[in-house]
Amino acid sequence: MRLYRICTIGLMLLFVILSVTEAQIVNIDKRRTRNPNQGLQGAFNLGFNFIHTTTDQKQLNSRLKLQYNDDLNTYLFSTDIGFNQVGSERNVNNGGLMLKYNYWVPEKIIIAEGFLQYQYNRVKSLKHRYIIGGGPRFNIADGEKFSFFIVGYTIYLNELYEHSDYERRKSLVKFSSMGSMDWKISPSANFNHTTYYEPDYSDPADFRIWSETRLNLKISKKFNFGLFVKLEYDNLAPPEVDNLFYTVSNSFQWQF
Repeated sequence: MRLYRICTIGLMLLFVILSVTEAQIVNIDKRRTRNPNQGLQGAFNLGFNFIHTTTDQKQLNSRLKLQYNDDLNTYLFSTDIGFNQVGSERNVNNGGLMLKYNYWVPEKIIIAEGFLQYQYNRVKSLKHRYIIGGGPRFNIADGEKFSFFIVGYTIYLNELYEHSDYERRKSLVKFSSMGSMDWKISPSANFNHTTYYEPDYSDPADFRIWSETRLNLKISKKFNFGLFVKLEYDNLAPPEVDNLFYTVSNSFQWQF
């Protein structure tokens, strides 16, 4: 048991270090926990994915989340990093970081959000993507067992792809909308789903859609098992990159 704990802590520290040095994220999902307690909270995920893109991939990824609650304010720092195997090639080729701030308006269904994000993904030919934005979140339902909310972000986006002849605009202001639901099936099982829609209204053919679904099963007080499915569709994907990406992930989570 002692050896198991030492190995677990060693793996956690290794991936935390890697996450901080490579820190990138793949989308602008709200990662605030439902725990209202004040102070510092966190979670660390380690997972294995099978991803279908232009070629099939195997991926080992880690995710670190740190959150601080102070009365009506929430501060969030989150990182992702992915180790990919594409055929016989192994490399570190996607990841991201995000900083987010939430202000809970007293006795209202509205929450103000602002965030800053950086990401890259070599598989998608994305050298970098910088995003800064914010907007209101509306809690349509916020019960103990079920919640549903919608968000309307205004964002400034700057991105650079590896293809020099790719004609998509490199820097622009866009609108991004999101709907999300969370269902507590039982004390040991939780289901949530989130869908994003991000159009460029000056160019109707330029839009992206993300869809994420997760099922979490509680193993013990500190450990969870999660099944995660993500669909990403880009109507104007770069040359030789598929419009549709999907990810299936099984992961274990340690909470502290």
